[in-house]
Amino acid sequence: MQFIKQEKIWLHNHKDFDEKWVQNVIAYYTSILGLGDLILKDKERPQPKAGRLDLLLQDSESNRRYEVEIQLGKVDESHIIRTLEYWDIERKRYPMYDHCAVIIAEDITSRFLNVISLFNGHIPIIAIQMNAYKVADDKFTLLFT
Repeated sequence: MQFIKQEKIWLHNHKDFDEKWVQNVIAYYTSILGLGDLILKDKERPQPKAGRLDLLLQDSESNRRYEVEIQLGKVDESHIIRTLEYWDIERKRYPMYDHCAVIIAEDITSRFLNVISLFNGHIPIIAIQMNAYKVADDKFTLLFT
């Protein structure tokens, strides 16, 4: 068995990676999030008067949809609000589905986990921390927790 040393990298500060790269990885490997067998429904989905939803994913065995907002670096208030706004728009637009808001960021502080847990009593929301690692000269991996 061969061991490969990994090196933690921050995508927020990295010249070769951006949010689109992360979107494409998740879109291609939807199970990487650990939310089950998901189908990509849309990327950069326009929201009326509210910007673009990064990813819309759907569980292949149920009517559950995940409205996913990605943020490189530390999670902030505007991304949490945007995540909730996109979730609300989609659930009103498509009430026949069960909807869940998902925020993905490289750094989710305890302050924001507390705020998200307060919302979680009334709004289905999942916070996922993303970690990027360099595992070889030109090979990288993402871990989602």
